[in-house]
Amino acid sequence: MGSREKITFPVIYALSSRPSSPCEFMKILERDGYFIAWCSAWERPITKGSVYRCERFWSSCPLRRAAQRSS
Repeated sequence: MGSREKITFPVIYALSSRPSSPCEFMKILERDGYFIAWCSAWERPITKGSVYRCERFWSSCPLRRAAQRSS
C-alpha cells in the first residue's frame, strides 16, 4: 500500500466482503482480513455507506466523469 493509500480510521471503511464495480477508478485494498474500496479519482478510501452507490451508480458518478475528462 502506497503512502497516498494510508487509511487513518479504517473502521468506517472496512468491508467484510469484497466490493465490485466496473468503475475504472475503484480499486480494492486487502488489509488485516477485510477490504477497503479506494477511489483513484478522489485519491482516498470510500466509506462503507458510499460503496453501494459506487457499485450500483458508477456510470453517473460526477467524480468519475471529471476524472475521465482530466485524463
